[in-house]
Amino acid sequence: MFRDGSYFLLIIIWIVSSIVKNNDYESRQLSIQTTSNLQVVAVMFVMMHHLSQVLKEYPDSFLSSKLIIVGRLAVGLFFFVSGYGLIKQYKNKGEVYLRTFFKKKIMSVILPFILAMIIYYIYDNFTGEMRIEVALSSLLNGSPIVSNGWFVIMIIYLYISFYISAYLTKRNTLILVLLLLLSSFLVIYLADYLDYGEWWTNAVFCFPLGIIWSSQERRVTNFLFKNYRISGITLAVLFSCFFYLDEIFNRPVFRMVSVIFFVSFIVITSYKFTFHNPIFYLIKSFSFELYLYQGLFIRLCHSDTFM
Repeated sequence: MFRDGSYFLLIIIWIVSSIVKNNDYESRQLSIQTTSNLQVVAVMFVMMHHLSQVLKEYPDSFLSSKLIIVGRLAVGLFFFVSGYGLIKQYKNKGEVYLRTFFKKKIMSVILPFILAMIIYYIYDNFTGEMRIEVALSSLLNGSPIVSNGWFVIMIIYLYISFYISAYLTKRNTLILVLLLLLSSFLVIYLADYLDYGEWWTNAVFCFPLGIIWSSQERRVTNFLFKNYRISGITLAVLFSCFFYLDEIFNRPVFRMVSVIFFVSFIVITSYKFTFHNPIFYLIKSFSFELYLYQGLFIRLCHSDTFM
């Protein structure tokens, strides 16, 4: 347990030591570098969360007991940053952005995911037997053969929802947000109806939150920055309250709201502080591939010796 906790502590120290003052507070908008750093941190904690799920078999492990809940918080942050970046680029480029959206954005997720499915399929046939129809049906039954591939399916769904909504609304932000909220409620209903598991949707509202925040950023920051410390403390307290309510009553609505307040707290903090570390720049370039293949490496190393 000491060694496991020490590894985790070293990671935390490394992340904290990378924190620097951010100039985004003055400009009242998050830079590409800031949002990229948030995505890298989110991916790192998602991977540790997935490792903690495997380490439940080893109850003395620090990771197995301390990082179970961090996954949805990190996913919520990733969804927020995705929505934030999409609307910002759309506002800057307009219809030109939509014309290339499917090719540049959606296909940049779909093609690596297809490649990952092929690699997982080959691996599964080496270690057992995997039929092609089973692999394909996994895309619809809530358990993709790509480990934790549900997230990729969700982000593709959200990207397509954004594209359709933006195309239909012709830059009317209010209607765009309403359509995205409707698509979020729809996917929650479908996931529940198909019994996919609540992890599919417990952070989904952070995507439209990112859209709203980015499209109304000046108004949002003017309101929150009137008393920055009070705003930060209030968001942290609200997160704690709804997190506690979720722990007591185990209700998805409390879980969703707690994620929203957590992400809002992290985002408001990010206007003043960000991360500066060359490794972050390196990880960002292949963070999606890290997510896709983390499960494969966990399978390869899934033995008492490694764990």
